[in-house]
Amino acid sequence: MRVEESLRTMSGRLLQMQDEERRRIARELHDSAGQMLVALDMNLTAIREESKNPSAKAARACAESLELVQQMSNELPTISHLLHPPLLDEAGLPSAIRWFVEGFAERSKIPVELELSEDLGRLSPESETTVFRIVQESLSNIHRHSQSPKASIRICRTPSEVRVEVSDSGKGMPAGVQNGPTGSRRPGVGITGMRERLRQLGGYLEISSRKTGTTVLAVLPLGCSSVEDVSQAVKLAS
Repeated sequence: MRVEESLRTMSGRLLQMQDEERRRIARELHDSAGQMLVALDMNLTAIREESKNPSAKAARACAESLELVQQMSNELPTISHLLHPPLLDEAGLPSAIRWFVEGFAERSKIPVELELSEDLGRLSPESETTVFRIVQESLSNIHRHSQSPKASIRICRTPSEVRVEVSDSGKGMPAGVQNGPTGSRRPGVGITGMRERLRQLGGYLEISSRKTGTTVLAVLPLGCSSVEDVSQAVKLAS
């Protein structure tokens, strides 16, 4: 029991460190890299305006460089927000989920039906991050593997738990991936990560898949709001 508890605590800390590093990288991309791109854009614009008789090759190179800088400036906020959306901290889970789903549908051309409980409200930071990552990973898998023309997300809250359902109408997945590490095929890193995030907070993940589509169900209890709370509950139960 002590070894299992130690492994659970270590795994939880690693996940927390990962989230903190995502947050740090997102902030650096937004602040430092963003400012550098602004400065580079200004310098290239000045060079183009001050050059009286540039060769055709130099003019083309300058114009292409400016276009690349502008493309990077447009893409950088999206990359930064996908690493760690500031809306998750500032406005809460519903706003962050809506923002992500709208962006995903626009980029992937896969329409997504989203249903959120009106009383979803604020959860603990660990719980909000876990739900967001589950939705993010599930939609990513739909885009990469399912060949589904559409997706649906349902997030509801009861007095005791939060339930997240992400469904598609694609080609399904192998049974071994659904059943976890004991199946004939081991699940990918993304599914394993979802299971571990939920396990750290006392929740669980179920995947049901057929040739007509896949449904990912994540259940997160509201009684334990952090890894420390779960560890304490385990101690009391033992």
